[in-house]
Amino acid sequence: MNNKRVNSGMTQVLYEDDAYTKECVAKVLECRERIKDTGKDEAKTVYGIVLDCTPFFPEGGGQPADKGVVILENNDVLQVFDVQKEDGVIVHYVSNPIEKGSVITAQLNWAVRYERMQNHSGEHLFCGLIHKLYGYENVGFHMSANCVTVDVNGVLTAEDFAKLEILANEGIDRNVAISAVYPDSPDELQYRSKLDLTEEIRVVLIEGYDACACCAPHVKTTGEIGLIKVMDFMSHRGGTRFTLKAGKWAREDYGILHEEIGQMMRLFSAKREACHLAAERVSRQMKEQQETITSLKKQITDLYRNQLKKAIENNPDNKCHVIFDASLDEVQMRTLINEGVLTAPGIVAGFAGTDDSGYRYIIGKNEAAEEPDLRAFAKEMNAALNGRGGGSIKMIQGSVTAKRAEIEAWLKDYQ
Repeated sequence: MNNKRVNSGMTQVLYEDDAYTKECVAKVLECRERIKDTGKDEAKTVYGIVLDCTPFFPEGGGQPADKGVVILENNDVLQVFDVQKEDGVIVHYVSNPIEKGSVITAQLNWAVRYERMQNHSGEHLFCGLIHKLYGYENVGFHMSANCVTVDVNGVLTAEDFAKLEILANEGIDRNVAISAVYPDSPDELQYRSKLDLTEEIRVVLIEGYDACACCAPHVKTTGEIGLIKVMDFMSHRGGTRFTLKAGKWAREDYGILHEEIGQMMRLFSAKREACHLAAERVSRQMKEQQETITSLKKQITDLYRNQLKKAIENNPDNKCHVIFDASLDEVQMRTLINEGVLTAPGIVAGFAGTDDSGYRYIIGKNEAAEEPDLRAFAKEMNAALNGRGGGSIKMIQGSVTAKRAEIEAWLKDYQ
């Protein structure tokens, strides 16, 4: 077993032996022209640079590629917007070509790299504990811009995660070593792996916690992880999917939660530890108020129903009965219209709103009435009253911006 990898291929991979290498001076071995699909029905030319050494980690194993820059001999700076491993060769993508044989400085965006190292090492520590305590395997890993999502092939409960989180953070407190070794054969060392590896095996060791095959950069000790927090979890394909944050990402999340809980404390006039009780109290009050509102709406609907019924009985020849109200919602209005057209000889029109805000309308017609065709009616009314909307022969809905007096005057022709 070796502590150093014997580099092979075109590029010396610096991050595999020293994840803290932030930059290096490198020679350009190749410049590959590529056509990149932008997803906007157009393409642009980019250039893939192959170097004789690099600190850049290429996208792989669920972790995004490092970002950074290359600095040319004339001090021009090109952004490295992607790094890929293609047929075993690490290719750095930039926007302009660089002449083969040029000497450049490859420089990482170290802040982003270090955050990813904290989180990847945190995931190893956490999954090592899952494997040790429950025997489950990590079967999925994805690192996004500010969290890590992991799939394991077994069921974990809230109590399990609470226990694992405590143990993982105790492992951080112990500040044990994290290192990478290169077994000479797959049987030389017991380790976790999502793949059946037979060569170029790199195993990341967390002393007393985990051994896992991995090609990514990691921090040197668990203390550098700083903090691990499980954000959420769910059942997934017979196992469990969970999201965690470590290091800076976890601290930033705590800062957001601190601000949010502060707002809740002010809104509820509650102590920090009692905010959930205040929220429960407000939720109960809102439920009670909603029940009261529902009851009142029913009473209001019943009043309008009775008024409409009497208006239809007292004016059997009226071909257009109209309801105006500022507070009726769409469900109430539709209920009144649907019931009204059962006995009204012609149109029942409902308008909810005010002269200032405009009016929403629902208009229905008795099925036995031949005229008017409400689709044609809607076109005429919308044109006359600055409205919009439509529907079927028997029911239309929409809105108008005309005043109530203008609406009533226009509808008189249908009464």
